[in-house]
Amino acid sequence: MTRRGSLWRRRMLGRRVTILMLQPLRRATLAASILTTVILTAWVGLSVGRFATEGWWLAVLIALPLGVAAIDLLTGIVHWACDRFGDASTPVLGTLLIRAFREHHVNPRQMVEHDWIETNGEPCFFSTLALLLLAFVAPSVESGLTVFLVTVVWTMAAIGSWANQVHKWAHMSPAPRWARLLQRAGLALRPSEHACHHQAAHDSGYCISTGWMNPLLDRLGLWSWLERSLRRTP
Repeated sequence: MTRRGSLWRRRMLGRRVTILMLQPLRRATLAASILTTVILTAWVGLSVGRFATEGWWLAVLIALPLGVAAIDLLTGIVHWACDRFGDASTPVLGTLLIRAFREHHVNPRQMVEHDWIETNGEPCFFSTLALLLLAFVAPSVESGLTVFLVTVVWTMAAIGSWANQVHKWAHMSPAPRWARLLQRAGLALRPSEHACHHQAAHDSGYCISTGWMNPLLDRLGLWSWLERSLRRTP
């Protein structure tokens, strides 16, 4: 074995040992993120409820469905970017996001085997950051515009926290009964709608929370247009 090959093997071994040592800390962080997300979603939700009873009900009424559509779009953008650009070796994002999306294409049902923490911990971690900000802002809101923005972001965080869980339900056979009820009501991604994404090209059906935005974006050809535009950029 060459000296370079030996050095590479030692580095890979060191990386694996580090990952194994950090795994308990990672699990604890993800579990704490889920709990914190639930608490903060309820806490900020009380403020959203107060907005509706203090004369800003119209801003809340408009913001709620916009927030649901916005987080569906955001999940689609992240999903599309991780599917079409970079690879598992891309710094930071490769390990954090891209690898999981690419492996999911090879074995779509693998995510069904993930437990509650593994499925929901990472989305909840990022939602917690947004919810912490809202927890400070919401009590001092004094304008309809701020009410609207807080409600949109709160809705995005509340729905986005469980996007992986909703995605997982779309691959379960059968999904829990109450999950199937949400799917039939159009409040969670339907398996039949998501199935198109797992066709050979993997170039449609990127939105994975409610799936509301998929028909429009696929019909417009947004994803292929974006990819062509970015790849033409020098």
